[in-house]
Amino acid sequence: MDKNQNHNQLLMTSYQNTDRQLMSPIQSGFNLQVLSMSMKDIVNIALVDKPVSLFKSYKQEEEKTIDILMLMLLKFQDFFNCKSKMDKSQLVETAHLVIHKFRHLNFYDIGMCLKEAKMNEKIYDRIDGNMILEWLMKYDITRTGMIVTKRQEQDRQNNNDCKNLAERTSIQTLKDFLS
Repeated sequence: MDKNQNHNQLLMTSYQNTDRQLMSPIQSGFNLQVLSMSMKDIVNIALVDKPVSLFKSYKQEEEKTIDILMLMLLKFQDFFNCKSKMDKSQLVETAHLVIHKFRHLNFYDIGMCLKEAKMNEKIYDRIDGNMILEWLMKYDITRTGMIVTKRQEQDRQNNNDCKNLAERTSIQTLKDFLS
């Protein structure tokens, strides 16, 4: 398997909670898939599927990862009708900053953050790297909080299951003892 196939295989893992398949951002259905997702879906993807992080993708294929991020940012800019958009050098710099500052995020996280910005942010005359980094910071805080909450719920459920099993085992043993 060559480097490109290996990279694409890492980007595409099965989404276990539904019949959806995780996609690479360069696939045509990626944007529509992200548009149909909620933050709960993104948390499940992070916890269950554990897609390749931006930084790991960057380490495997630096140029391709930068290009994918730039493409995502270009599509994002095209959504807004503003006078000042980032040029190529600004896009490259922003992509590098995103990879190094948010190395633990994946392409689905970037897509969801940009989706949230499209729905909730007011853009009047410009889009710049600082705005994108700020939105990613807010997104990361929300995402991390949701992941922590989900893990705590899972821990509580596991503890309850163990407690119920222990009680049932104790009762069964007592019944066997009394028989």
